[in-house]
Amino acid sequence: MRLRRTAALLLLPLLAATAAGCGSGTGPGADSAPPAASSPAAAPSSSAPDRPSDATSMICNPYFRQELAGALGTDIVQPLAPTWEKRVYRCEYRYAQGSMALSVKELPDAATALAQYDGLRGSAGAVTDLNGLGEAAYKRADGTTVVRKDSFVLTVDVAELPETFGTPPRSRADVAVMTATTVMICWQEHSS
Repeated sequence: MRLRRTAALLLLPLLAATAAGCGSGTGPGADSAPPAASSPAAAPSSSAPDRPSDATSMICNPYFRQELAGALGTDIVQPLAPTWEKRVYRCEYRYAQGSMALSVKELPDAATALAQYDGLRGSAGAVTDLNGLGEAAYKRADGTTVVRKDSFVLTVDVAELPETFGTPPRSRADVAVMTATTVMICWQEHSS
């Protein structure tokens, strides 16, 4: 019950931050906004071009970066440089005090995503389950959060952040959960 209360407290500031649109094209430069993300449930088919889905690409777009900066109270000091390799889309958020890596592994279907997630969970050592985040989620001892949603596995790696981070200061584990929650809210917004 305490974990659910903590998750609810973390969600409140994020709901206000994500009201701006998760890349929906609101705010400055809206006329040059990227297309809205597709539902994470609409996983790429094997005949799709080898590029990340719109939902996956959201983790590194300028609008998401702005929302995350608002939620964490700090912004990156270097531009994002996303990569797409072996169906993993990744970008590193570099801050003055450390860095956080976001990645999404796109899998062909939900069953394969479940197997991938279970494999990661099994090799992670001691973990804490996080209820109410995606279809399944856990955090590792270093605070890194892993979430399974449809045919996607999201990882928010905070191992390179200091123990406390942001304004106001939060534990790096809370930063990872807030970031993963922001992604889930954005994905939900665009699947509606």
